Formats: sequence, structure tokens, C-alpha cells
Amino acid sequence: MNATEDEDLKLQRASAALISDLEKWIPKILWKQKQDSNLSEVHQRVRERDMFKIFGLIDPFQEDPQLLDSHLKTFIPPLVAAYLDLLHVKSKAKAKKHSIPMSHAICQILNLFCKVRGEKVIKGFLNNEPRYLEPILHAFEKGENFIQQDGEPMPQYIVPWAERYILLLWLSHLMLAPFPLASMSALQSSEEMSTALGITLPPEMPGVALRVLSICLKGIQSATKERSAAANLLVRLCVRPDMQKLGLLDTLVNWSLSFFSRISDSLTDIHQCLGVLSFISGLVSSATNDEIGPFIPAIYRSCQNIISQGTLIFIRSSAVARKLVVKTLRNIVVHCLQARATLGDLDSTTLLEEVIEFLLEALADGDTPVRYAASKALSIITMRLDPEMAGEVVDAILGCLNENVYWQGSKRNLSGVNPLKWHGLTLTLSHLLYRRAISASQLPDILNALLLGLTFEQRSAIGGSIGTNVRDAACFGIWALSRRYATSDLLAVETLSIRASQHRRTLSVPQVLAIELLVVACLDPAGNIRRGSSAALQELIGRHPNTVQEGIPLVQIVDFHAIGLRDRAMRDVAIKAASLHQMYWDALFESLLGWRATGSLDAPSREHAAIAIGLLSKNQSSHVIHEMAERICAALRELKPREVEERQGIVLSLSSLVSQSLPSEQSTTSTAANISKATDLTYLWKLFHDVLNLESVSFTSPALRPEYTASSICSFLGKMAATSIRRLEKPDPAMVPTSVIVRLLDLCLGRHEVSVLEAIPDAARGIVELLSRISPTLESGMILGWLTKLENEASYNGLRCSGYAIALGAVYPLLGSTGTTDQQMRTIEILTFRCTSAVAIEARTMALQALGVLLTSHSYCMEAGSLVQDVKDRIARAIHTALNDYTITERGDVGSLVRLEALSAIGTAWSTGSLQGSLSEKLLHTDVLRLSLEKLDKVRARAADVLRGRQATEIETPSSNPVESVSSYTYFSNALSCFHTSTSSAIKDSVMLGFISSAGMGSESVVQNSRAALLNAVDTLPTTSINDEEFSLQACVTCLTDLMKQNLEIERILLSLMEVFAFLFDMQVMHRLVETTFNFRLVLSLTQKAHFKSTNMHKLHLALDLYRGLGTIPGTRIDTISKVSSMLLHPFPKIRISAAETLWVLTQEDGLKRRDWSLPSKSLKAAVDGIKSSLNAQIQ
Repeated sequence: MNATEDEDLKLQRASAALISDLEKWIPKILWKQKQDSNLSEVHQRVRERDMFKIFGLIDPFQEDPQLLDSHLKTFIPPLVAAYLDLLHVKSKAKAKKHSIPMSHAICQILNLFCKVRGEKVIKGFLNNEPRYLEPILHAFEKGENFIQQDGEPMPQYIVPWAERYILLLWLSHLMLAPFPLASMSALQSSEEMSTALGITLPPEMPGVALRVLSICLKGIQSATKERSAAANLLVRLCVRPDMQKLGLLDTLVNWSLSFFSRISDSLTDIHQCLGVLSFISGLVSSATNDEIGPFIPAIYRSCQNIISQGTLIFIRSSAVARKLVVKTLRNIVVHCLQARATLGDLDSTTLLEEVIEFLLEALADGDTPVRYAASKALSIITMRLDPEMAGEVVDAILGCLNENVYWQGSKRNLSGVNPLKWHGLTLTLSHLLYRRAISASQLPDILNALLLGLTFEQRSAIGGSIGTNVRDAACFGIWALSRRYATSDLLAVETLSIRASQHRRTLSVPQVLAIELLVVACLDPAGNIRRGSSAALQELIGRHPNTVQEGIPLVQIVDFHAIGLRDRAMRDVAIKAASLHQMYWDALFESLLGWRATGSLDAPSREHAAIAIGLLSKNQSSHVIHEMAERICAALRELKPREVEERQGIVLSLSSLVSQSLPSEQSTTSTAANISKATDLTYLWKLFHDVLNLESVSFTSPALRPEYTASSICSFLGKMAATSIRRLEKPDPAMVPTSVIVRLLDLCLGRHEVSVLEAIPDAARGIVELLSRISPTLESGMILGWLTKLENEASYNGLRCSGYAIALGAVYPLLGSTGTTDQQMRTIEILTFRCTSAVAIEARTMALQALGVLLTSHSYCMEAGSLVQDVKDRIARAIHTALNDYTITERGDVGSLVRLEALSAIGTAWSTGSLQGSLSEKLLHTDVLRLSLEKLDKVRARAADVLRGRQATEIETPSSNPVESVSSYTYFSNALSCFHTSTSSAIKDSVMLGFISSAGMGSESVVQNSRAALLNAVDTLPTTSINDEEFSLQACVTCLTDLMKQNLEIERILLSLMEVFAFLFDMQVMHRLVETTFNFRLVLSLTQKAHFKSTNMHKLHLALDLYRGLGTIPGTRIDTISKVSSMLLHPFPKIRISAAETLWVLTQEDGLKRRDWSLPSKSLKAAVDGIKSSLNAQIQ
């Protein structure tokens, strides 16, 4: 779990609003006001969307259903009352489209409440007055909402089983009526029912009982929740005293037992078998010894048959069936233990041994529900045994936990154990502890098992994690232990007697448990485990005060919500907890080097663990930091070559440790003091002589995940170089393995993954500066090698040389300090050249990223000064070129990738002031303005962010509130506000170019919002300007016309302009200029030039849209009609059809309507000539 925010916190914050909406919506859909009355009546139908609205309000509570508890008395009774009212409504409302019968909607809502909160809770709110038994039974039998006549299809929004399920629950609740069913309905002959069901029923039974029996036997064959509800109803019916007197219980038990003996190969309905098993299980659970005792032997034999017989393997293959068998056997044993005499021919001892043996095997079942049921059953049985025999069961469980476990000192190897069996065994121990069924003398072995389970982890063949459920069960066990056992019981246990905690032999058991729970809460990969351990820690400290060091502060830090996010748990919670006591610090540091942290499966977690190790070293003495480094190095040397992920975590930990020990960069007077206080870790260079002197295959072979190795080595090299530079004026060449460093850095630069590229700048700067002090010749040769690689044409494609480009950008300021300005110029020439279309898109984006790194590095380098004017101009021109990159390939607008990187580069330049004074400064500003309004959302958002971060300037820029969407009406409206000022024409042109991109070719929402903003903006403009400073509609349209004239050959801009012009004509905006001096003929001429000899269908259609508007302008009407008339013979049929439609809109010529304009042009020539003659006559 590593979401941006905890889901349960979101739910808690939103729960008040959700509950308030539910309180408002439930009565709203249920009731309506009667006409001419203050009374309310129930709606007979409800709109489908209203029902789904309520679903959406209830669904979020599945994560934390207890939030609903105090409000259920407000939600459920109105639903129940409305349903009961509907039972008495005689006239039925007419069905409407997208509406649902209210009775069905109520059942679906109640079903969702059952799903969220549990049917046992919801069933308690159902009305149990016996007078409603008959109406609800009648509603079920009638089934007007879910039974279709004559094979009619069921409406899609009707869920038949949901309504039947709720009604069956309700009927089982009503079966608790305390008087005989014969008092509610007369006795009837059961002969017909017996024949229909194939069951020998008592001769006479109450009519209600026969009807309930019928629907139950049908319901237990269902494949839905209806099956379990029907089985429960059948149990409730047959255990009633009046039904037992009639012999119904005996009849149904005999029928259910004979059912499995009659099964053959032809009868394999698994759902019916599960229904009968549910009935048997519920019967054994609900009936007393006196009621069910005579049938226990037969039921036990049936269960044994299901377990062992080959013909019943299809039942045994179902996890639900195995779970029901487990529950049945559990209750059989309980009945046997409670019985005063032997039940039939069953030997209690044999039965007990067989069931316990079966349950121990079931603990390793492949399905979690079966393991849960088996562990609960075993704990309940053990609790009822005498202490001696209960101890034997516990010993058997502990013995199973020791199978295939290999100890290596205090560490154990669990690679050979079955994780599913461990889950079942650990869960059983936890249930036993929760029921306090384990004696205090057995606690050492139990604690040993729980501590082993708390650290259980296996990796699958593909590297996935196995064992989360074992750790979860162990957390439950420690929580139960803390809750059920007294402090004296825990303190009486010798820590030495617990093998898993012998390394903490001086501490008490509560303290050991607190440490282990702390480690799990801070570092475990699974969010539910972290939270489970937090809850167990709170229970431990709360129930056993004054037994844990700094217990209350510890609980406050390791908060249930604080450890929800893994990075926060590692980097914040763990560090705060470690500061409370040294024992917590030691335990966390040791565990950070284990599988939970630096050995974690995912790279981000390994990085967070490495940062946490660095944070742990803060404020520690040099001796402690040296010990930390030695332990990390020891862990590094123990790794095998194939353990790439673990090596990345360990090396990043060293990098973080070195980073924290770096002398701080302060004033000259305090530098010496800082260096003397900082811990000297330069001796770690020795690692590059042996364990980190890796072969090139580690950086190139895909099987060895080279990106992990490269990112960690690169980061470590950078930190080691930085500490050597700050600590030593002239580092010892014998200490620093320069040749190895150069080789490893070169291998890292050959990678192009993001994590590697992020580590390259620091590494390149540090190593170049270090080599300049040790071996300037080697440094110069290394830089020349980088330049040569990038000048090679083979590097123009793909990402293969991305690392070298980033490295050159990072070291650029350092090249000037040695006087090698030719290297700086070559760097600028290479990087700026790679921003052009001469190289592939990926190489362009990397070059721009390198320029951004160059600008950042230069701003940090005090000795470098400002960039020379020529360099500024070159970089500015390169960024300008990239900001106008609109390369289109089969992948689409891949130029947007370049524009995005260029925006990041210009953002860096503006924030650092590196390009201030360049000749292209204003040009870059207009480019960013244009992109802040362009059609692509990502580009628009990035450009808007760059503009907002720019320093104050004399040029007014369109602004937007940061929280507003860059696709909103407000955003576009703010952008157009510059037209009300005396802004320069360059700014206006750039804003207009970007705006027409969104208004003409953007997504639907962007087009709608931008066009609405444009309309409102031009509505506020005067038609013509009175003075030069006032911007008018004529000036705005003239600007658009000039842009169209300048971009006739650029279809990307031209098509958007034509879209906007057509929109302005359709909205009658252009007609305001009829009385002005605006040149409409220029628009007509530009439109004709735009589509001259064009085969672009989109452009041709847009031209016709423009002609439709120009034809309504008196000055261009005649020429426009003539042009559209000539397009009636266009080679493209669709264009001929559109031209005819346009011409008819302009002239209403009837001859246009009587032709099929999709016919060949030759056959239409005579008709077109006639139409032209008719139009000429009209015009004259």
C-alpha cells in the first residue's frame, strides 16, 4: 500500500457527507406527498438512476462498515416500512422507461446493506410481527418483479435473486414466531407436495409450512446467496417445536442424508449439493443434543463419505463444500463432548481423533475460507477438551510448525515449509489464544511460533511475495495474547526459553513483542500487516502498562493512520520511534538491512529504506556511523551475484549514509570545523577494488536488471566523490581507484532508464571534479570520449547515449575552470544541434533535458559566473526551435514530447535567470504563452505552470489561479483578458495562435470552454476602436486574418483558423463588421487560396463552412455563390453533397434538392449549368 493518501482517511472525511446524503435521499425516493393532504404515500416506482445514486453512497462504506452502525436505525426501518406499505397497494403504477418497481429497489438496497454490514446485523431491523408472514410469503410466491410470463426477457436492471434473498431472510426472521403455525393457517394434506418434492412428509401440515418448504427446497438449488438464505429458513422451519411434533425434522434429516447416498454420475448439480450441505450444517449448529442427537452418527458418516468417497469428488473439489463439512464436523464434536451418554454407535474418542486429524490436514487447504474454518473449529474443539488432551493438540500444532524448518543459529530457513499450512497453524494458535485455551506453561513455544510467523516470508518462482497471510495471523495472535493474558503471565515467561528472541535475552517478553511489532509496523510491505501490528502494539502497551520502554510515546508515534503509507512509515515513523530508545534504534537498523526494506521487491521501497538508514545516522557519533558502514559492507559481501535487487538496496544505503555524513557547505570560517566534525567514510573507496568492481555484464545483461545496478553505483560514486572533495584538498591517488571509477561511470552512462539519469548529474560533477585534482589527463580524456560518442551519427537515434548528454550538461560549468573552453563550446554545439530535427525525437528530448541540467548546474557553480552571450543565444535558439517542434509521425504528435521537455528547460532558465539578456528572450516568452493555450492538455498544463513560476517582468501575461483547471472556462477567459490592454502585437499574436489551437481542434470540453470564453470576450469588445489603445472586434478579426495569411501553408494552424472563422460566422459575430471597413473579400480570397487544389477533405469542408458565412455578407455574396456553384462539380462526391447543401442554405434553389449529388460529375454537368443560369438570373 503506497497510495497518495490513505483510503480510510478519505472515507472518514467523506463519511459525514455521505451519511447526510443518504438521510436525504432514502426518504426522497420512498415517499411522496398526497394531493390535498399532509400525509405521505409510498412511490410505486423509482428511477433507475436514483437507485444507483443510493448505491454510490453506500458502497464506499465497505472499507469501514462500522461507520454506519449508529445510523442504521435511521436507514433500514423506513425501507422496511415502505416495503410493507407496498404489500397493501392495490393499483399498480404504469411501467416507465428507466424506472424500477419500488419493492425491487428496496430489496436491492437492503441487499447492498447486507453486503456492506452483514446479514445478521441487517436482519435484526426487519419487522418480525407474525401478521406480515402471509403477505411476505405471498409476495415471494407471486414474484411479480422477477417472474416473467410467456418467456418474456427479464429487464436488465432487475436482479431477481436479490429480492428473493431479502424475502427469504425476512421469512427466516418471521419463523421465530412463538406460537404454532397451525394457528396462522389450517392443516392441509401434504400428499400432493410429497409427490412433487419426492419427500415423505407428515400426512397433514399447516399450509404456511408447506408453502415455505416448497420455496426452500427450490431455493437451495440456487447458485447465489439465495441458497444459504433458503437453507437457513429451512433450518428455522424444521427446528420449531410444532414442526418437530409433526415429524418434519426427522423427515428432512432423513431426506438430506439419503440425498448424498443417491448421488450418481448423472446427478452432479453442485449447487443443490451445497444447499443440502448448508442445511445439514445449519441444523447441526442450531439444534440441541436432544433434537439432533439420534442423527449425529449418520451425519458424521455422510461427512466422512464426502471426504473419502470417489463418487463425491466433485463435491469435495468445492471450497464451499469443504468449509461446510468442517463446520459440520466441528459441531458434531461439540455435541459429542456435551452429550451425557454415547450418541448411537459412535466412539467419542475415535471420532475426536479422526476429526482433529482431518482438521490438521485442512489447515493446509489451498483455499483461505477452508483454512479459516478449520482453524476456528480446531480452537473451539481444543477449548472444550480437558487440559491434558488440549495440551496434546497444541503440541501437535507446534510440531507441525517445526516440520521442514532448518535453523542456522538464531536464524531459520523456511524455504521448505508450506506457507498455506503455516497460515492455518498460526491462525489456529491465534484463535486458541483469543479463547484463552492455552495454558501459561505453553506460552514460550507459542510465542516462539508467533515471532517466527511475524517474520515469515517466501518468494515464489517468479519473485513474488508469499506469506502475507501468515504474518497477518501472527499479528492477530499477539493481539489476542495481549488482550487475554495477564501481565504476570507474560512476565513469568523467560526470554531465554523463546528461541526466536534469544538475541534479546535481557529483555522482558512484553518488551520483545513491542520491538518486533514496531519493526513490522514500520517496515512490512503489506499495509494491512503494518496496521495489524500497530493495533497489536496498542493493545500490548495499553493492557500491560509499565512493561515497555517509552510505551505511551511509542503508541502515539506508531499510529494506525501514520503507518498507512509505506514511505511515511519508513522515513518518518521509524525515525521518530528510533529516537525514543537505543533498543528501538538497533532493531530498526538491523531490520532495514533485511528482506522487508533494502531487500524489498519493489525499487521505490528499497530507495525509501536507504534514505531511512541515512536518517538513522543523523546525530550519531562517528563510532556508530563507522559501525553502521561496516555492517552494511558485511551485508554487501554476503550477497550473491544474482541478488541484484538486494545489492541495489545495500549500495543505496551506503550512498545515503555517506550523504548524511558529508560536511555541510557553509561559509569559509566554519568549513574546517564542519569537516572535522563530519565522519570520514572515504575508506569506502576500497569497495571498488573488490565487491563493487563489477563486470560489464552487470550493466548490459537484461537478465540482471542492469538499471538497478547502474542507478545505485552511480549514486554511490557521486556521494563518495563529493565527500572526498570536501574532506581532502588533494585526495590520495592510491586510495581512489580512478580507472575503476571511470570504467563504472562509463557503463552507467550507457543506460537510459529514468532512475539512472536522475543519478548521473551528481555523479558526473563529483567524479570530474575529483579527477581534475587527481589526474587531469584522465579527466580530459574521459570528457573527450563523451563528446566523441555524441558527435557520432550512431547516437542520433533512440536513447542509447542519453546518459552522456546528461553528464555533459552536468559538468559544463567545471570545464571552464580548467581553461578548456573549446570543450564547453563543443558541448554547447552538440547539445543545441541535438535539439533539431536532424536527430530522432528521443534524442531531442534528452538533449533538452541535458540543457536543463546544464542551466541548473551553472546556477549552482559560484566560480562559473554567468553564461557568455553567445552561449545564451545558442541555448535560447535551441529551446525556441524545440518549443515549435510539431513533428508528426505514425505515432501521432511526437513533437509534443519535445515541447514538454523544452518547457521544462525554459522553466529552469527562468527560475535561475541563466538566459536573461539573450536575444531570443521575448521570443521564448511568446512561445510559452502560445503553448499555455494550445490544444494538448499536458502541454497546456506544463506551460501554464512555467508561466506561473516566472519572475516579474514588464510584459503582462495571462494568468490563472493555480487550483483552476487549465481546461476551464475561467482559464481561457483570463487568457483573453490581455486583449483589453495595450499589449504588444507579438503577445496578442501568440495568445491568438494558442487560443485558436484549443478553440479549433481541441478536445470536446476544451473546445466548448474556449469558444464560450471567446464569445464572451468579443461581446465586450467595441466593434471599432475609437483610439489606438482600445482593442476592438475589428482589430481582433484583423489579427486572425493576418495569421491566416501568414500560415496558408501550415495546415496545423490553418485548419484551426478556419474552424474559428466558421464558428464566428455561425454565431453572427462577423456580421457586426458589415458596416465597418473590414475587408471581407480578403477572407474570401484567403479561403480560396487555402483549399486551392487541395485533397484534404477536412479543409474542403471547412472552406464550405466559411463560404456559408461569407455568402450572407453583401459584399462577398455574389462571388461566394459563384465559387460554391463551381464546387458542385468537385471530384469528391462528399464535397459535391456539402457544396449543394451550402448553396441551398444561401439561395434556397429548388433545383439543388432534386439531384443525387453523389453521382459522377459528368452526369451532373447539365444540371449544374442550369442551376448556375437560374442563380445568375436571380442575382441580376
